[in-house]
Amino acid sequence: MPLKTLWNDLAPSKRCDWIDQLRGWAGIVMIEVHCVNVWLHQGLIPDWLNYLNGLVAPGFILCAGYSLALSTFKLDGSLRPFGPTAKRLGFILLCAYLLHFPGMTLAAWTLLSTPQKFREIFKIDVLQCIVYSLLILHALARLIRRPLVYAGAAMLTGLAVAWVAPQLWKPGVAEGWWLPFRGIINGNTDRGVTALFPLFPWLSFAAFGSVLGVLYRQQRVLTLGGKVRWSEARWLTFLTVLGTLLILWGTWQAPLWLWDGSLTPAEALRLHNETLPSVAQRIGVVCAAGGLLGWIDLWRDPWPGPNLVDAVNRESLLVYMFHLNFIFGALLAEPVRTSVGWEWYSMGWTGTLTMTAAIIALNLAIALAWQRVRENGGQVWRVQKRGLVALGIWFLVGGWWFVRKFEMSPELAREPYAFLPAARARKGLPPTPDGLSHDPLEIAREKARRKFKLSLEERRLLDSNGG
Repeated sequence: MPLKTLWNDLAPSKRCDWIDQLRGWAGIVMIEVHCVNVWLHQGLIPDWLNYLNGLVAPGFILCAGYSLALSTFKLDGSLRPFGPTAKRLGFILLCAYLLHFPGMTLAAWTLLSTPQKFREIFKIDVLQCIVYSLLILHALARLIRRPLVYAGAAMLTGLAVAWVAPQLWKPGVAEGWWLPFRGIINGNTDRGVTALFPLFPWLSFAAFGSVLGVLYRQQRVLTLGGKVRWSEARWLTFLTVLGTLLILWGTWQAPLWLWDGSLTPAEALRLHNETLPSVAQRIGVVCAAGGLLGWIDLWRDPWPGPNLVDAVNRESLLVYMFHLNFIFGALLAEPVRTSVGWEWYSMGWTGTLTMTAAIIALNLAIALAWQRVRENGGQVWRVQKRGLVALGIWFLVGGWWFVRKFEMSPELAREPYAFLPAARARKGLPPTPDGLSHDPLEIAREKARRKFKLSLEERRLLDSNGG
C-alpha cells in the first residue's frame, strides 16, 4: 500500500497489531534470555545483549498496562464488568506462585523440601508484578471512571513510583517484613529471598503502558463522523518519536540522577536501574521497538503459513509457563544435570545457541498446537481434563526415584534435605553440618562410580588423586 494511503487511512482500529508484534517478539526473546543466562559460560554475555535481554520484562509489563486501558473502557466511556478480569488475574497469580512451589510432586513437598524452598514461594517475579500492578490500575480506573483523567492519574502514579524507588531500595528498607509483602517494596535480599520485579519501580512500566492505551483509544478507536483522528501510520510515527525522546532524556539524565552526594558511587551505581531516567530510557526503547515492529507489519504483505510471532503473543502465558518448567524443572533437575552434564554456565556459544534454538522451536510448536486445540472449545476442556489427571498422578508417583538416588548417593545432592545426614552415616561418609558433601573429590568419585558425565576439573581432580 502506498505511504500516502497508509498515512491518511482514518479507518478505526480493529486490532492493535503493533502491540501483538511487540508481545510476541518479547516472548521469543524471553526464552533466549533464560537459555543464555542458564547455560552460557559466565562473563561471555556482551553488554549489548544484557541490555537487550533486560528489555523483555519492561515490554511485557508495558503491554499489560496498555491492554488494560483498551479492555476496561467501552466506546461510550463506561467500564466493563470486573468479574471476568478478576478470574483471569486470579488464574495468572496462581500460575505465578505455582512456578515457585517446591515442586509438582508429593516427594518435593516432603522429603525433597527445604525451609528455603518454602520461603521461595513468596518471591515476587514478573507474573506477580503484572497482576499486582494491574489490580492497582484497575482500582484507579474504577475509582476515576473517566479515561483521560485516568490516564493522567496513571502517569502521575508511574512518575511517583519511579521517583521514590531508589529510596526504597536502600539497605534495610522493608527488611524482616512478612515475606508475602516484602518483595513488593524492593529487590534487596532478605532471608535468602530476592524479589526480581518489585512494584517499585516496575509498576511504572504498566502505568505508562496504560497511558499509551488511553491515547491509542482516543486517537485510533473512538470515531468522529465514522473516522478516527489518526491513521495507524501516524500513531506508529508518534510512538517512535516519543520513544526516541524518552531514550535521549533518560540517557542524558542517567549519569546525573543519583550523584548528589547523598550516596556513595557504589550505592548510586547499584540503584541506577531503579531511577526515573533508567525507567524512561527503557520505556523509550520499548516504544521505539513497538513503532518499528508496527511499521514493518503495516508495510509488508502477509507471509504464507502460520504466524509464529502472533502464536506466541496469543499463547504468551502458556509459552511462559512451559519454557520455565522445561528449563528449570526438567533440564536443570539434579539427576539430569549430573547425568548429562548440562550444568549451570557449562556451555560455550555453540552449545548455548543450539539449545536456545531447540527450545524456541519446541515452544513455537506448542503454541501453534494449542491454538488449533482452542479452535474447538470442547476439545480444550478434554485436553485440560486429561492434563489435570496426568498432573494428579504425577504428584503422587513422581520424584521418589530422586529420593532413592540421594539416599544411595548423598554426595551428589545440592540441597540440604533432612534425610542426607542419615544417608551419609549409612554409607560410612564423614558427617557434615548440613548433610551436603563439601569435598569436590568425594563428589567426583561418586559421579565416576555412577558413570555420570564429569567436568574437565573433576577429571583432573580424579587423575591427580589416583582415580
